[in-house]
Amino acid sequence: MLRTLVAAGVRPRLLMRDPALHEGMLRTAMHLERPMPWVDPRDIAEVAAARLLAPWTRGGVQAVHGPRDLSFAEVADLLTGVLGRPVRAERIADDDLRAVLRGVGLGEAQVEAIVGMSAGLRDGFVAEQARTVATTTPSTLERWVTAHLRPLLPP
Repeated sequence: MLRTLVAAGVRPRLLMRDPALHEGMLRTAMHLERPMPWVDPRDIAEVAAARLLAPWTRGGVQAVHGPRDLSFAEVADLLTGVLGRPVRAERIADDDLRAVLRGVGLGEAQVEAIVGMSAGLRDGFVAEQARTVATTTPSTLERWVTAHLRPLLPP
């Protein structure tokens, strides 16, 4: 469940209008070369709706991993291609991440939740469910960036 929630937050975090993204910098407290799932929130909603509408079963976890794992370095390259301008990934300290999140208007509880999730993922998190055909969803980060991020950034 945590992996789903964290992965769900990654794409919306690109929308937080961090001024650095406008300047071609993708800042993160994560390791730049460590791949992780990038999941479209719509895919999570579709999986959740399907589970809610299915016959009731007791408990269980349904991971949602997106179509492929990407490192922040790969995401910066992807953004460069889709946005048509250079984007570079930069690793920042947790305190710098806190400042970025406060700068985009998040409250302290939200800031600490995101920093805590980032630290947990960065420092040895192991997913409860491995990627399988059942946990892999179709929406690519390229498609999401084209539809949701590119229109918000100046040319």
